[in-house]
Amino acid sequence: MSAIIELNGLRKVYSKRRGDDVVAVEGFDLALGRPGAVHGYLGPNGSGKTTTIRCLLGLIRPTSGTTTVFGVDSSRYHEVAGRVGAIVENPKMFPNFSGKRNLSLLAGISGIPTNEVDRVLGVVGLTDRAKDNFGSYSLGMKQRLAIAAALLKNPDLLILDEPGNGLDPAGIAEMRVLIRNIADQGKAVLVSSHQLAEIEIVCDDVTIISNGRLIESGTLDHIRSFAGGDNVVLTIADTEAALVALEQARIVAHRRPKPGELLVDVAAERTSEVTEVLAAKGLYLSGLRSERPTLEAAFLNLTGAPPPPDGPIAPPGPPNPPPSGNQTEVGGQQ
Repeated sequence: MSAIIELNGLRKVYSKRRGDDVVAVEGFDLALGRPGAVHGYLGPNGSGKTTTIRCLLGLIRPTSGTTTVFGVDSSRYHEVAGRVGAIVENPKMFPNFSGKRNLSLLAGISGIPTNEVDRVLGVVGLTDRAKDNFGSYSLGMKQRLAIAAALLKNPDLLILDEPGNGLDPAGIAEMRVLIRNIADQGKAVLVSSHQLAEIEIVCDDVTIISNGRLIESGTLDHIRSFAGGDNVVLTIADTEAALVALEQARIVAHRRPKPGELLVDVAAERTSEVTEVLAAKGLYLSGLRSERPTLEAAFLNLTGAPPPPDGPIAPPGPPNPPPSGNQTEVGGQQ
């Protein structure tokens, strides 16, 4: 079975009026996407994830190389737009219109039967709030309505760029279940995200990029094989001092998103060495546990970067050029 999405030598350079050009994506090849699977697209802030997605959707043109969706070059994206639903950045809806009316307008523009509106509202769990104004929705509800808009065409491929951005833990959990349910209906889902723990739960395959370059791609088990074996998680009050002490002892450690925690790249049998190093500097642990290889540990080893923050992050790199007037990012309509 051929891949749904293919990148061949993709390179994107943003020209700046002052200073050097910015290379957002530095030429790589990638084939991914299969029905019924969720593919996670990961990278540090500014790694080129959103730029790649914009190239796929025909919103911006590559400097060189090609991107194809369902075998069609993205320069002719309109030929496959009916098979793709996408959300890039924040959902754009009329705040004073109800959720259902917003979807009805999108359906009418695209010639989609009105009964599809009720169907997708049910899929995302918003039937009971369909008549409420969009402006009254929580952030999680707005994200779910945006996904409903992307599902109006009953697409074969759903592309989501940071769908959990800014959501509280309950909203993130709801989004996880929704994404998994959509894939279980036989659709291919591509999720660009910085929330590593969520990706590990919901995704079947993962691609990691850094500085616009492809680092590794494959199944979760394949990616986790780069975690370096079992790791130790420390809880300590002064993480900065602990990092310095461990570095001086040539023990690799990384900050974790949770305050007060460090991920230390040592086997469980070497924990006494870690505690001795820290105690010699007057640093004492309040917690220590062994952790099996994780996506986070693999991400750290592969990219050499700290894990992205759990909260909202600003769009990376230079501002992307706005799409032309006949393009709408929610739902990937053109």
